[in-house]
Amino acid sequence: MSRNLKDSGPERVQEILEVIMSYARFDFSKKTSIIGNETLDAIGAGVNMLGEELESSTISLKEKEQLLKEIHHRVKNNLQIVSSLLNLQSENILDKRYLDLIIESRNRINSMALVHEMLYSSKDLSKIEIGHYVERLSKGIEHSLSKNDSDVKFNFNIEEGLFFDIDHMIPLGLILNEIISNSYKYAFPENKGSITIEMLDTQQFYRMTVKDNGIGFKPNFDLKRDSNLGMQLIYMLAEQLDGKVEINNELGVSYQILIPH
Repeated sequence: MSRNLKDSGPERVQEILEVIMSYARFDFSKKTSIIGNETLDAIGAGVNMLGEELESSTISLKEKEQLLKEIHHRVKNNLQIVSSLLNLQSENILDKRYLDLIIESRNRINSMALVHEMLYSSKDLSKIEIGHYVERLSKGIEHSLSKNDSDVKFNFNIEEGLFFDIDHMIPLGLILNEIISNSYKYAFPENKGSITIEMLDTQQFYRMTVKDNGIGFKPNFDLKRDSNLGMQLIYMLAEQLDGKVEINNELGVSYQILIPH
């Protein structure tokens, strides 16, 4: 079991996530590898089949707006199927490390599925209003990660009328998912606190700030040495947006992401 976790645990889950991210951007050229892990091979095979189906649908449907809505609907449905498979698999896993990987991957997939769900429901298929998305995503993460005695409040300060296209929304959603998830996992040992999410247009760039009032990083925390996969994803995704990440560890942890227009 330990060899499988090493060979196909975090690295394999990350590979599958990257392939699904490419599908969410309508790039169906990537495939996941099949290396002999029963659980992840089954999920990987399903993801590869999803890519083949979506590619054939996109080729024939992309010219018409109503049928483009159908593509978003199919992507959303298939991402939710993968999420459901991960959810079912998590019920049979006793190893906490493996269970955490499955839950984290499921939440990342859900953040992408929500983008396609909102595009499908939108009058404008090219963009999403960020405020509505942030509130729905936050509630989804709260439902997934909160405990019975949790008392974690969300505060939103999001400028009205801010819209982003799918190329921005997928990375932004994943960044938000990682930051909020980290707060739930590490910031509140007594399961009480608050998370504030702000999004403003400064005319030079968009500024997204996510901060909690939790216990902050552990003493002598080093970003390069101690960063987990989620933290690495935050920097990687911000780089995709040509953005900049600033982290402050006073009175909790605050992330500021600056995204150029």
